[in-house]
Amino acid sequence: MNPCSYRINSTFAPVRFLLYFTVCLLLLVSPAPAQQRVCIDSIIFEGNHRTQATFMERELNFSQGQCLPADSLPHILKVAEQRLFNTQLFNQATADTFTTEGRYVVRFTVKERFPIFPKPNLEFADRNFNVWWTEQHRKLNRLNVGLTLLHNNVNGRRDILGVGVQIGYTKKFLLSYERPFIDARKQHGLGASVQYLQNLEVSYITDSNKLRFARFETQPALRLAEAAVWYTYRPQFATRHIFKTTLQQYSIHDSIANLLNPDYLGNGRTSATVLNLEYRLEHNKVDNWNYPLKGSRFIGIAAYQQVIKGAGMPSLHLQYDYYRNPFPKWYISSISRGRIAFNKEVPYIFQRNMGYDYDVMRGYEYFVMDGSIFALTRASIKRTLIDRSIKLPIKYFQVVPVRVYAKVFADAGYTYRKDMGNQYLNNKFLYSYGIGLDIVTLYDIKIRLEYTFNREGLKDLYIHKSGE
Repeated sequence: MNPCSYRINSTFAPVRFLLYFTVCLLLLVSPAPAQQRVCIDSIIFEGNHRTQATFMERELNFSQGQCLPADSLPHILKVAEQRLFNTQLFNQATADTFTTEGRYVVRFTVKERFPIFPKPNLEFADRNFNVWWTEQHRKLNRLNVGLTLLHNNVNGRRDILGVGVQIGYTKKFLLSYERPFIDARKQHGLGASVQYLQNLEVSYITDSNKLRFARFETQPALRLAEAAVWYTYRPQFATRHIFKTTLQQYSIHDSIANLLNPDYLGNGRTSATVLNLEYRLEHNKVDNWNYPLKGSRFIGIAAYQQVIKGAGMPSLHLQYDYYRNPFPKWYISSISRGRIAFNKEVPYIFQRNMGYDYDVMRGYEYFVMDGSIFALTRASIKRTLIDRSIKLPIKYFQVVPVRVYAKVFADAGYTYRKDMGNQYLNNKFLYSYGIGLDIVTLYDIKIRLEYTFNREGLKDLYIHKSGE
């Protein structure tokens, strides 16, 4: 019984009132029982043959010497394991604790990924598999074959060196280097890249929400040389700021500039120099950066593109992701993306809107919606079908995770274009829905199989090798 709620009898009322008042006051001012805490005397790492311990400590959610609530320690260690896994340097990271000579030790055991990863590249010149298979009739000359060598951990601090060569539909050479930390506090980083590519064929215009292509055998349809530098600032684990400057030199075939689409680079140009300035903010609070199931993520991109001696275009791109795990093995998610461009009178190369890269509505993979504004929402409900780890006696492949999720989903989107022309999917509310399977395995490999119905009554099985 709560003594503060006890009914006072009229007999000896003043004395009893004083007694109960004193008891209640003592209950209110008495401190709560002290919560048991554990002080971390030491943090050690095992299995990190290349990765430096100082880099790994930067990724943790606690530090040596810190005292933590004992009942929260299992959750804290689970988050730390996920943070190490999200560096993409390890196939597995596990934590345990022990005491030695009266000292409390946290130990992380990791299985490193192979740092120099040869990435054979066989991809489609088109935006996705279905466009290549159905609309381009599986033409082999629309395939790209290349090899990219990525060293993901040059000096043990996740600095990345990449060299790539590609032949086929798009001939390309790429060289890049990124160092995530250049200071003692591990907050500031730098990166740079150069690339050159050329195509004999290029999409020169959008007609009825489809890309139209022109091919030339004697001279490249498009040549692009590009150089970029960027600076990163990461004050916290989940927050990163990126400032990037890119200089691009475009050259196109005379027939495109003079006949097919004089607005491709603007005013009938056959060449143009474009300056791109970009600020990107990422606030990433999801559990797994490669395939999220819980948490939230925000990405904002403010960009400015300027054709030297030509038109310029500021734009803003926003994204918010929400992931939850309401019941064991069940997951819900919503992904919202939007973009607005503030100058509508720009060359064709600046008019790309929905239907490119990740800004695609499921069920509309065959279409693009150029314009100045778009909004898109993707919602999914998933259930785990398979969640296994296969152990192999092979270094860097000791643990092969295999996860399969069944899902139902629905998308909704809208794209605005001032001059619609024959773009019948613009300025129109679009929706789609369907069922699918997601397959996730080693080295961030993802495959999505989705059978989708859209508003136009089209239905098809779509295959993607990327996340949502």
